[in-house]
Amino acid sequence: MKNVLLLSLVFVAGCRGWDTEERPIHLIKNMDTQERGRAGRRDSTGLFADGRMSRLPVEGTVAQGQLGEDPLWEEGVDEKGEPSQEYGGNVEKEWDVQVARGQGRYEIYCAPCHGPELDGKGTVAALALDGGPRLTVPPPSLHIERISKEMVVGKIYSAIRNGVNMGNMPSYAPQIPVADRWAIVAYVKSAQMKKDSTVPIKPGKVTGPTVTVANAEAGAVLYKTKTCNACHSLDGVKGVGPSFKGLWGKTEATSAGDVTVDLAYLKESVTTPMAKIVNGFPPAMPPVVLTDLEIESIALFMQTLK
Repeated sequence: MKNVLLLSLVFVAGCRGWDTEERPIHLIKNMDTQERGRAGRRDSTGLFADGRMSRLPVEGTVAQGQLGEDPLWEEGVDEKGEPSQEYGGNVEKEWDVQVARGQGRYEIYCAPCHGPELDGKGTVAALALDGGPRLTVPPPSLHIERISKEMVVGKIYSAIRNGVNMGNMPSYAPQIPVADRWAIVAYVKSAQMKKDSTVPIKPGKVTGPTVTVANAEAGAVLYKTKTCNACHSLDGVKGVGPSFKGLWGKTEATSAGDVTVDLAYLKESVTTPMAKIVNGFPPAMPPVVLTDLEIESIALFMQTLK
């Protein structure tokens, strides 16, 4: 019994602890001293041929929840690959929640250009008007008919995801997750409806007339339904593109030399708009799918605009 007590006292005394300047005892030293890679530093192990420790994901790697199996949700398109008239996810079932969320995201990412009231009078546009850097293509009001009544929700989503006007508005996909993009769309449509009760939540696609014979009347309708009016005025006022008033037959200086505005030039401008850009205007027009009869109808309409 005495021996047990003595051993217990020795054990307790040995564990009472004290300060020391000696290095701690490492029974398995390589657990602390082993080589390990650190992001941002050179690979000293020789494991990677390019000497970089920071590695890209293996090709084909897909993050959880980002497989992109639903084209409507990810891209805003229907089963035919066209801009969808339906919202992705549960937007319609959770309308109030999505609108509230979308308002906050809109104010962060969209309002600087399009304005808090969706009127195109954001801080960026105001600075340009006050002598700041000139905007190649000014941000439009989201209340104009072309956007509020004619643009389907999938098209608005696509603008956020992919950008528009050849990067004049860049893609916000890296900054805004998919769910928040749809929430912004819901908020935009809600704000448009509050300003104009005739704006539908899910606007139908606007199509032009079926042209069997080229005529100026059909051209006047196509001018709106094909959104020529977004960039080309009819009153001589310079917009993103030249005004159609008095343009027919006029000689214009372009990036490829002087050209006469005729049917051949109009067809080229519609199908390959970057071929001859009128001097003083931005390269902002995308290719437009029109039949020859539709182009000829627009040409006849332009000829009436003296």
